[in-house]
Amino acid sequence: MKFAKIAEVYEKLEHITSGNAIRELLSKFFKTVSHNEIDKVAYLTLGQIAPEYENINLGIAEKMVLRSIAQASKQKIESVTKEYKKLGDAGLAAQKFVGKKRKDLTILELFYTLQEISRISGEKSQDKKINILSKLLENASALEARYICRIVLGMLRLGVANMTVLDSLAIAFTGDKKAKKKLQDAYNVCPDIGIIARTIATKGTASVSKIPILNGRPIQMMLAQRVTKFEEIKQKIPGEIAAEEKYDGERVQAHKKGNKIILYSRRMEKITAEFPEIIGEIKTNVNSKDCIIEGECVAVDAKGNLLPFQTMMQRKRKYDISTYVKKVPVCFYVFDVLNLNGESTIKETYPKRRAIIERIIKETKKIKLAKRIVSSNLDDIEEFFNNTIKRGGEGIIAKSCDNYSFYTPAKRGWRWIKWKKEYASKLADTFDLVIVGAFLGRGKRSGNYGAVLCAAYNPSKDTFETVCKLGSGFTDEQLKELSSKLKKYETKIKPARIVVNKLIKPDFWIEPAIVVEVLGAELTISPIHTAGLAIRFPRFIRYRQDKKPEQATTNKELGALFKFKK
Repeated sequence: MKFAKIAEVYEKLEHITSGNAIRELLSKFFKTVSHNEIDKVAYLTLGQIAPEYENINLGIAEKMVLRSIAQASKQKIESVTKEYKKLGDAGLAAQKFVGKKRKDLTILELFYTLQEISRISGEKSQDKKINILSKLLENASALEARYICRIVLGMLRLGVANMTVLDSLAIAFTGDKKAKKKLQDAYNVCPDIGIIARTIATKGTASVSKIPILNGRPIQMMLAQRVTKFEEIKQKIPGEIAAEEKYDGERVQAHKKGNKIILYSRRMEKITAEFPEIIGEIKTNVNSKDCIIEGECVAVDAKGNLLPFQTMMQRKRKYDISTYVKKVPVCFYVFDVLNLNGESTIKETYPKRRAIIERIIKETKKIKLAKRIVSSNLDDIEEFFNNTIKRGGEGIIAKSCDNYSFYTPAKRGWRWIKWKKEYASKLADTFDLVIVGAFLGRGKRSGNYGAVLCAAYNPSKDTFETVCKLGSGFTDEQLKELSSKLKKYETKIKPARIVVNKLIKPDFWIEPAIVVEVLGAELTISPIHTAGLAIRFPRFIRYRQDKKPEQATTNKELGALFKFKK
């Protein structure tokens, strides 16, 4: 298939603000794609050239793209740069200068050329990447050049996300949206959109449901529900309850196969290089050659006391890692096992999975089992909660021990319930919200954003529904940082997945990408915010870099907390 066809679809998607219309257009297009190209088309539509968890970076910055445009169009770099500054979009700049097409560019040619660029490193790598990209642009039409540059820079902005593609694939190959649940369930254990696309196109939905868990491929992490009163824990989990410490650190999924170990974050990003000491502990003290275990990396002091998340965040770095291994030591608290010796354990009950990790893990100062008690008495669990808070923990996760206490990837059920110190105080609550709009600042905030529009996630519709305007809690430095963080995601056209009341008009729309933790005084019914609820007196706490937008607080969570069923 020629890339020109997909570029035409992308141009149409750019101007569609309805999620259903996007799915209709994509599903019709997917039907026309050959089975050996459907996986590549699925990746490219998300602005990728591989599954997200591979963390493939093309290593091309804006200046390199502008040089490629200049080289391809035989223009001076000054002219291209001037046009880019005027338009604010390298893709539109490319569209203006490039277009003397010499040959038809195919999807496969583009895809494999971009993969080739990603593999280039070392001396003069920048020049090599620019030369290859400029040749692509030489052979591209003006419209193709627009989207090539945007894909390269990670700025495709089509209002399309993973769930959008999965829904569209379901419609395309089954004719029915009902099949999307099977695709979503498969994606939760195999977060590779290309594999899902190729499987449903060639083998059907039955085969999609059989895609296995593989070591080296992350699994979407199970989520916990929350309650408004401590007593509700017992109502939701009537039998024995395993109360585990809830740690304020980095949730980690560790894949071990022989001496090869990969660590994945909650966002399914490879973070192996950040924790070399934990790699050593897993090699030596996990008695299994092939397993996937899950836990939390927590900053600790010399005595093993738990330290806050802000301390832990110092370990989020690419450089000076050895220095910070000494400066900020961590302990890996393991609480689950998802695969053992090539066999999935997610359908085993929680007590059986706990027994497995107790058997295979030898505790040291740097790797331990999550502390817990098992009891049917709420007084015992409350005492354990209070002791956890005293030693620096965030709270507890109450886990069911019944015959249905399976591990459910990416799902938030009543088998796990979180109870944090904020809930116990009854004074405030915290929410993980997605920034979907920005308002320009005035007065001393002039020149930066003054506030942002925040939303909760609606998983059933794959949309973001507004809950508050957030302007408090930011330092001047954080506001400047916010501007640089959001600049990449600014758009004048409202993204299709954002559901907002027409009375709310931010100065800029923001593609859902950045998650922030927000402290709120209370929830109230709102006739303006599309989640149906508003957070009163919201205050910025921190960025949640470990969470994707789809992992934010959901509209159902808000409804349950308010005792208002949506």
